[in-house]
Parts: sequence; C-alpha cells; structure tokens
Amino acid sequence: MKKFILICFVSILTMYLSGCSKSELDDDLFENPASQYELAVEGGINTYSSVQYIRLSQPASHPDSVPTPVRKASVIVNDGRADIVFRETSNHGVYIGISTGDPNYNNAYKLTIKSGSKTYTAVDTLRQVVNIVDDFLPLSTHLTTDGKVELRIPKHTFGYLNPNKWFMVPAPTLPLPPNTPILPLWNLANFDENKNYSYTHFLGSPNSLYPLSNLNRSLQFDPEQFIYIYKISLSEKYAQYLYSVFMETDWNGLFSGVPVNIQGNISGNAQGYFSAVDVDRRRYAAKEL
Repeated sequence: MKKFILICFVSILTMYLSGCSKSELDDDLFENPASQYELAVEGGINTYSSVQYIRLSQPASHPDSVPTPVRKASVIVNDGRADIVFRETSNHGVYIGISTGDPNYNNAYKLTIKSGSKTYTAVDTLRQVVNIVDDFLPLSTHLTTDGKVELRIPKHTFGYLNPNKWFMVPAPTLPLPPNTPILPLWNLANFDENKNYSYTHFLGSPNSLYPLSNLNRSLQFDPEQFIYIYKISLSEKYAQYLYSVFMETDWNGLFSGVPVNIQGNISGNAQGYFSAVDVDRRRYAAKEL
C-alpha cells in the first residue's frame, strides 16, 4: 500500500513540474520569439481592377498587442514596363496605386519599399489564369427537398493542375433596395476578408488525417438565383507560401506534419508575400452549376 501511495505521489509531482516547465517555456516564447520581423507586407497587383492595394505593418511582439501600421513609406511596383507609384490612404498603412498598362503575363513584377533608412524588395510572376469555363469548379451541388440548390464549397481541394484562389459570393437578390451596389462586395482593400476564399492546390493533402479537419461552407439558392465566381491565379512560389501558411493554421493539429519555417518573398527582416495575380469572373445561375 505504501508503495502504491509513493508511486502516485511521484506521478503527481512529475505532472506538476512538467506543467510548470511548459508554462515557463510558453512565457519565454511570447517574450522572446524565435523570429522577430520589422515589416509585414500584404497585397500586390491584380488584373481585375486598375486599383491596387498593399498594406504595410509592423508585426506585434506580444499576444496582447496588435500590428502597427507602417506610415510614410515609399512603395513602388515595376511591372516590367513602367513604375506604379503607391500613395498612403486615409486608412493608415494601406497604400493605393493605379495600374494603367496591360497585364505583363509570365513576367516579373518587382516591389520596392523604402521605410526609414531601410529598403525591401520582392518579386512575383504574373501567371495567366485558365478561364473558369475551361476548368473544374471546386464545389458540389445538391437539390434539397424544398427545391433549393445547395452548394457545398470546400476551403481546400487538392490535385489540381494549377494552383488558384477562388472567391464565391451570391449576387444581390432583385429588386434591389435604393443605393445597393449591383456587384457583390469584393473589396481588395479589405485585407481581413478571408471567409469567402477557397483554394485549389497542385500539391497533395498534407496528411491522412486532413479530412477530420476539413473546412467547408454551404450556400442555398433558388434555381434562378445567381452566384459570382472569381478565379485568381497563383504563381508557383505564392502557392507554396500559402501551403506553408495552412500547414500552421488550417492543418495544424496533434498529428500534423512537422511545423514549417514559412518564408515569403520579401527581402530583409520582413515577412509576407507580394503577389501578382490574374483574375477571371463569371456569373452562373444556381441551376447551371
């Protein structure tokens, strides 16, 4: 009996000490992260609109803090033919530029940022998107008992020939209220919008347990109701970057793969990815899908 009590005491003491060590380790990681970046870059060039947006921020160094906008920076993108000069908007840290030239497909777009005494650069290649009508739509449909068309849209689909990002949103229902925009609100300046994005990957599923954490959304439509579908091209490097990000977010779990060291395409002590993307948009009635 005494031996049993002794074993229980040692086990409890070991668990207690392990818990203390983990807590101290977590606190140390918060205070002294493995990598500390001085700049984060989001956004880039798109062919859907002449208006382009890039957001610059200084990453937060503590879980209780938030990123700080980087102001008064010089932001220029060269499309291989001319410079696109960006200006800071009233939304601090968000810079806007106007692209007036034709897309320079399969060529490099170069970003140059000057902030304070430091200069950062990044390059991405503009890959032409395959038209939506010539590709498979990453969704499935089902006719409900009440005559609705239900769309099931997985966030991640694997094994595609080309990597792409998709944005699918219902068109406004007619008649429209006064002053309601006809097109859905796809605001490229809203960098926090991600719930309507889905991705097709040319790489395979990261692990066999992925289906247990599969993310998807369902939408129901009348058969005649319309949905807008945007297909966004990704360069191979951008696709690999996003895949690495999802390894740390959507696919992170007890039996996930080894954590990766996410590397963007920004030079210097900076993180993020400057992208150049081509966009195709189509409108479908739900019954056509």
